Amino acid sequence: MPELVEIPDPEAWNRLVASFPITSALQSWGWGEVKRLSGWTPKRLAVYQGEVPLGAAQVLLRPLPGGLRLAYAPRGPALGRLEDLPAVARALARGVRATHLVLEPEVGLGAEEEVPGFPGLLPEEPIQPEFSLWLDLTQGEEALLRGMKEMHRRNARLALKRTQLSVEGEGAFPEFFRLFAETNRRAKLLQHAEDYYRAVLREMNQPLGEAFIALARKEGEALAAGLFVAFAGKVDYLYGGSSRAHPEAKAPMGMHLAAIRHGISRGYHTYDLWGVPRTPEGSHAEGIWRFKEGFGGRRVRFPVYTLPLSPLYRPLKTLLRLRKTWVNLRVRGNPRDVLG
Repeated sequence: MPELVEIPDPEAWNRLVASFPITSALQSWGWGEVKRLSGWTPKRLAVYQGEVPLGAAQVLLRPLPGGLRLAYAPRGPALGRLEDLPAVARALARGVRATHLVLEPEVGLGAEEEVPGFPGLLPEEPIQPEFSLWLDLTQGEEALLRGMKEMHRRNARLALKRTQLSVEGEGAFPEFFRLFAETNRRAKLLQHAEDYYRAVLREMNQPLGEAFIALARKEGEALAAGLFVAFAGKVDYLYGGSSRAHPEAKAPMGMHLAAIRHGISRGYHTYDLWGVPRTPEGSHAEGIWRFKEGFGGRRVRFPVYTLPLSPLYRPLKTLLRLRKTWVNLRVRGNPRDVLG
């Protein structure tokens, strides 16, 4: 039987998680500290087969009404190969007390690839975006520009001429948050309190990882800003916003170019544009898709599974889905998820 070990040290945990080919920034120590602000309790568990690590998961635990509890490994567990997921899941279940354990390993399947099934693991509704676009940073900037759609390539050239690009830290946070909040109001999207995003910037600057703000300015005014995290060779675009002023400057393109250049300079291999619709055509998030797919890259899918740990799992799943639909209706007037 695989051995389960809890890892209490941030650097030891990050080194272990980063050593797996299937891993994510959301499995790093810092992300667990961020999620404490939202009522989650992180538990860092490694699974060993003899002396060899089989997998590792930062499991977030959250109490639910009626004495129930959800266990969730965001974009995890970290794995050597997806085939090890059932054994790792069963081992993790020994270290948590919950109605069910949600797993979403960041394996990056092809978008049209069938999600493999495993005995005992049920398909689950995603918590993080199920689909994304990955850019290969090892190509270099010129090859990435050539891989863009023609309009994006033209807009990228304009952004380089018309805006000043930079990558900054906490000093740029007020500019980022102003643009982010303004964009969410326009799009009728939920957001956390300001302290949450400050925590992302602070906690994700951690052993083997970093967080930064990429900006595009015109004459000193920030027109687009994004909050990015990087870990284990990937740069993730988590949050961003832009002004409607000076549309000719193509500032959102510039902001991404600043982050891409930073990723290339630091030797990262993948740029994750983070979240595109399941069905791009006709989706209410079609604008998100049109902007992101113009960068080229590869559309990927992340499988999501549940390991039920209690007979209360199915009724709880129904209640959680109803709650999510109600929130969508209240905030945006539409029952569908943003990236559904």
